Amino acid sequence: MKKIMKWIALVLVLNAAASHADVTLRERAQSLRHNVVSVNAKMTNTNQQGFAWVIGERDEYLYLVTANHVIEGANPGDKLKALTVRFFRDGNTVHTAQVVAGDSKGLDLAVLKIAMPRRAPWLYAAADITAISPQSKVTYIGKAADWHVGEQFGQIERVNKSANNLYDVYAVGLELDVGTSGAPLIGERGIMGLIATHSSHQTGVVSLAKIKEIVTSRSLPWGLLPSVDAPYTLDGIWAARAPNIPDNIRLTFTPSDDTTHYDYTVEFPTSPRSNIGVAVVDGDEVRLWQSMPSAKTSHGTFKIHGPNDGDVTEGIVMDGFIADGDVGPTQVRMVKQKSGSDDNRAVAWMKANPSDFNRMFSQYLPAINAQKNGADDDEAFSALGEDEQLTVIGGMAQGMMLRAGLMRLAELGLTNIKLAIDGQCYSATGALTSTSEQQQVDALLKSLAEDANQQFGKRYEPCNLTQVTSAKETEVSSGEFDLSAELAQPKRILSGLAPDATLSIRGDCLLLEGKLPSPMHKMMLANMLKDLAETLSAKSKKTLNPCDQTTS
Repeated sequence: MKKIMKWIALVLVLNAAASHADVTLRERAQSLRHNVVSVNAKMTNTNQQGFAWVIGERDEYLYLVTANHVIEGANPGDKLKALTVRFFRDGNTVHTAQVVAGDSKGLDLAVLKIAMPRRAPWLYAAADITAISPQSKVTYIGKAADWHVGEQFGQIERVNKSANNLYDVYAVGLELDVGTSGAPLIGERGIMGLIATHSSHQTGVVSLAKIKEIVTSRSLPWGLLPSVDAPYTLDGIWAARAPNIPDNIRLTFTPSDDTTHYDYTVEFPTSPRSNIGVAVVDGDEVRLWQSMPSAKTSHGTFKIHGPNDGDVTEGIVMDGFIADGDVGPTQVRMVKQKSGSDDNRAVAWMKANPSDFNRMFSQYLPAINAQKNGADDDEAFSALGEDEQLTVIGGMAQGMMLRAGLMRLAELGLTNIKLAIDGQCYSATGALTSTSEQQQVDALLKSLAEDANQQFGKRYEPCNLTQVTSAKETEVSSGEFDLSAELAQPKRILSGLAPDATLSIRGDCLLLEGKLPSPMHKMMLANMLKDLAETLSAKSKKTLNPCDQTTS
């Protein structure tokens, strides 16, 4: 009797394990909803339907694979007239596709490409790169040109290593319909291959290993990575933390219909507007896309961090960069919220792992606090450590030297040349019309480097990176220069440093006005205003004067 009970217990355990594997397989397939598309190939006499899926991206194009016979047609003489693919997310958008010419080494395989969609939440950690074994449980995606996860699981029957076949893997037990060619075959660890053909008793599959071999041999992009289960969830409310982003922005993440995608909203408490977006979790990273006004898209990539609490799988901090429309990447830290404030676990984690901005801010906090308590600039400066004092002095001195250099360039009429300090190098970049102008820049850089060597005791070198071109090539029309676009990033930085201050252009004045948090802010922003005015004047060939009308 005891032996019988042991056997019953073993059977129950095995059945439970099998059931769990089934659920995992379905979830794995569901997570690929953004990766898979339906294909419609309009031929001379017929229409062909099938499926394709994402393999990589490059130069504003997205690359996919499908079965070659889907785009070749079933009848002799058929020619491809038009090719489109349809996504199963983002409003079922349809995109025109192109066939990427190349040798597929006799396999039933074709590579397609489309212009990059505005949002790109496909999952790259989606590949099963383990050796394919007979009896492995599998399913598929796609039926009748629509999204469908196979309800009856099949299994791998055998692997054929012959080089003369259209496919190299055989599966059985899959109930496929005509029109499923090109769909991915899914195993418990992700995509295993591409469905090429199907008969009443077996399915022919091109293995993922073969597909990768062909794609990479043709120097095409390959982005698929081994599947990784997401260690942390993002459900709930998060706050954005960055020096140039208002700290009252909140992001609310809601799970989508699979284990790797989230929908989210971005709320601006002081504004009636809100944005919506989608996120995809690839292992411990998350990629975000959100809609913005003027048909622009914000996107970013973040590393997810969780608490060191054993089995806790809740994310508490995200670190990364985000780009808003035409504005360059901005470093952002997002913090999980609990009961309307930062989660205590996130606060502890951030204290142990300060961001670059927080590290820098803490170094200068004594001076800021001193000024808040009524200290003047000299007293606030004395509150800094020796290294910070040297940094302030050196930065101000080098800034003054660069401004003197720019003034000299302006006297020479070379307002399109940019000066910078790059490591141990005083550099100049831009276009010149003659070698004599380049020699004048050489002399200026040499003078700046020598002065810096004497003042700072370091070895600076002149680095002339200017190029001599024709005068026609270097002409810049101030009417074509977009000053408002150039102000976008400085305005974002200002909103973090001094939320009550504004930056604008009025006539020939680069105007900074409003209330600043402290006199230290006024001194720092005055220097920034001068540098910005000089930079914009040089770029636009329109004289702009720094006008500081702030109070502190």
